[in-house]
Amino acid sequence: MSEIVDDFQKKHVSFSTVEQKDLPFHCPPKDAQKWNMHPKVFLKFDSTGKAACPYCGASYELA
Repeated sequence: MSEIVDDFQKKHVSFSTVEQKDLPFHCPPKDAQKWNMHPKVFLKFDSTGKAACPYCGASYELA
């Protein structure tokens, strides 16, 4: 099972900029082509404006 998760993360880790107008923000984003690749996870941005999805590892930063 961890092999599958590791492979998924290697292929799907990304970095995207998020606009204030898109808050509250969730992963996968609304415009993701594969919106059903994992359950919707709402993200909390830290004091530096960064967040990472605990499910897939995608990284996001506030613009």
